[in-house]
Amino acid sequence: MMDLASIALAGCLAVGANSDAITVRDLAPAFQDLDARILDQAVALAPVPGVQRVIYVSELRRIAARMGIAGEPRRELCFVRPVAPLNTADLLAAMREQLPQSEIEIIDYSRIPVPAGQLEFPLNQLRQTGSVTIWRGSVRYGGGLRFPVWAQVRATVVAPRIVAATDLKAGLPLDSSQLRLEMREEAVTGTSYVTSIEEAAGRILERSVPVGTVLRSQWLIVPKDVMRGDKVQVDVWSGSTHLRLDAVAEAPGTKGQTIPVRNTETKKRFWVQVVGKGRVSVGKEGS
Repeated sequence: MMDLASIALAGCLAVGANSDAITVRDLAPAFQDLDARILDQAVALAPVPGVQRVIYVSELRRIAARMGIAGEPRRELCFVRPVAPLNTADLLAAMREQLPQSEIEIIDYSRIPVPAGQLEFPLNQLRQTGSVTIWRGSVRYGGGLRFPVWAQVRATVVAPRIVAATDLKAGLPLDSSQLRLEMREEAVTGTSYVTSIEEAAGRILERSVPVGTVLRSQWLIVPKDVMRGDKVQVDVWSGSTHLRLDAVAEAPGTKGQTIPVRNTETKKRFWVQVVGKGRVSVGKEGS
């Protein structure tokens, strides 16, 4: 991401971006000889970004005794995880990994120095409040740790959008004739939109929308195999005996779910298992 080693505090050793611990290898400046077999063993936690971690001679002696290191430590050691300010070039590069086709303008961003690591801006962390769009991200460092960052941005994209060609009611399957495809230039906000008619046709809206509304993905639900009020065919099994009758579903359900239905002739209410589109059963064949 950026070269941070140059800003390490004077006299301190820089902890690597991918390390979350100080290892025996890092103690080399204090000891004459180190056993190659234990070089990668951890001896202490790495410091948090920008903070010094001093290991004094007395502590080095205790570490040496615990790890079987021969010799007397020559001096104390100081470690630091270097930090440096963000810059717009790195911010834009990370953002364009998520939005390669977008025009992105950075208006402001966090000024707290950050550790070396992988700068990331997840698309689901892009939020718009009024006219302000904030994109929250993080620097991934130290084997899984994250340092939070943010930026105020203006991002636009030309993308396909599915628009209601007429007023659409909640709870009814969508037909392709009710929809139209438009190419629109608009602000990127992290909201997921429907981008093809095939994605929406046959789905059910969980809310009514007026003509001209751009459809959002979260408004669409997959229709149940049986909807409340549907006329269903009931297969009733008792051993080898099989009866078939008609009923009306009193609740929606998908295959494998149990729902209540009402017999259209006797008006008796009973529970059945959904076995397919418009089909339910009581018991199993041969049971």
